[in-house]
Amino acid sequence: MASIPESLHARLQNAAADDQELGIKQRFVEDASRAERFSIRHEQLYFDFSKTHISVELLELYSEYAEKIGFKGKQQELFQGALVNATEERPALHTLLRDPDNHGVALLDDQVAKQARDSLAQFKQSFERIQKNLGERATPVTDIIHIGIGGSSLGTQLLFEALRDFDETKRIHFIGNIDGHQLASVLSACKPESTLVIGVSKTFSTAETLQNIRSVGQWYEGNGGADFLQSVFAVTANANNAKQFGVPENNTVTFPEWVGGRYSVWSAVSLSAALVIGYQRFTEFLAGAAAMDEHFLNTPLENNLSFVAAAMDHYYCNYFSAGSRAIFAYDFRLRSLVDYLQQLETESNGKDRQVDGTQVDQLTSPVIWGGVGTNVQHSVFQMLHQGTSLIPAEFILVARPDHDLSSHHQELLANGLAQPAALLAGQNVDDIERQDRTKDLTELAINAKIFSGERPSTTILLESLTARSLGALLAYYEQRTYSFGVLCNINSFDQMGVELGKRLAKELQPMLSKNAENEPSSFDASTLRLIEEVISKG
Repeated sequence: MASIPESLHARLQNAAADDQELGIKQRFVEDASRAERFSIRHEQLYFDFSKTHISVELLELYSEYAEKIGFKGKQQELFQGALVNATEERPALHTLLRDPDNHGVALLDDQVAKQARDSLAQFKQSFERIQKNLGERATPVTDIIHIGIGGSSLGTQLLFEALRDFDETKRIHFIGNIDGHQLASVLSACKPESTLVIGVSKTFSTAETLQNIRSVGQWYEGNGGADFLQSVFAVTANANNAKQFGVPENNTVTFPEWVGGRYSVWSAVSLSAALVIGYQRFTEFLAGAAAMDEHFLNTPLENNLSFVAAAMDHYYCNYFSAGSRAIFAYDFRLRSLVDYLQQLETESNGKDRQVDGTQVDQLTSPVIWGGVGTNVQHSVFQMLHQGTSLIPAEFILVARPDHDLSSHHQELLANGLAQPAALLAGQNVDDIERQDRTKDLTELAINAKIFSGERPSTTILLESLTARSLGALLAYYEQRTYSFGVLCNINSFDQMGVELGKRLAKELQPMLSKNAENEPSSFDASTLRLIEEVISKG
């Protein structure tokens, strides 16, 4: 690997060979304090890395690698507002939204901090104005339709689901997909007079978002509503486009242009969720993230949560050929977390080009997947325990619930703790015979019950799911994603891979009409044949 010094690459290969031979269980035998040594506490969060192949020696290797590539300097560049997104010549300063004082780090452009402060102030003013408007309505708002796709929706949905009160009467419906089935389902549950519409798009030119807003307008006016756009609030970095679309200027809430889509949950993009959970809890969410940023900036790498996790991600991806990583949230309120992290990590680091434009010489983003426990135990866990692929897993647990069903929560936690223990321990013939000593098992049945264990996992334990702990958790994943990108020498802040499909969709759409003219096309024969089939069945 050219981006990793050859001597260091060889030492990491040797470390992986030794780890595969020794295993994780033996490390616990050799070190009675391993669980304590490789666990890190941050405020209300506790991270246990001890069930992975982590070791003092491995962290030393990655610390050495970090020094060679100037990792500390790249941390500073991120917070200074350097053009870390080199291909688009942009900084990535979403962290300013959670701390405009920037942890004391001087910005290259001192006007950016003012933009962040102004953005937060405007968001608060807009929030208070909209809340006042809602309170003055003759018919109370019962439903909010949040229209946005990707980063304009995923984080806000996670925030709403994680922090809403059980007795909250307002519902938020998230519309991202252009599929009319989703929109029709939402509209069937709403009434125009009690519905608020919030359209979210950084450019306010996203085709799916604008089409969905127009369709909601047709429903609104077709069901007795008047002046639809007076009931629409636009959240965007491009106020001019929102104005041209017809949204009143007083109904437009802006955020800085330097806020990237998948990093926009900290901005006015989360307006709809803030209207439900309250502005105070939204500021607590920002404060939790700011505290994690402080940890990332100032903690030595061997105890730096995001760097340690990113180092293990890089190690498993490149030296254990782990092509995916599984994430399991043992809390129903975090049911959208995996979707959020899929975009954050794979859109950021699913790259085949280094920062200088040359081909990467290592594996970058693994596939991120997972689900909610205990549901997934009855589907994908068979593969985790006995499958032929090594899949590092993460378990996210919440110690204290916000309900009174204590027996349910105890059983949930028992499962969430037992699964990583089982992934580590495995099961041999002696274990099977002890457990099934009253059964007359065939040799075939015994062999089917054997699994090796030694499957790595990390456990993240939250004391409780609060706005602050959720903010810290998401900031941890952001900085982890950035750290992995630095280790792979890639730009984590562009997303060129999504552009081609969008362009081709615009070219293809007119061809789906039965009256379309048969003009020469550059599409492949398979796609042209599929177009014919769609038209014939339509």
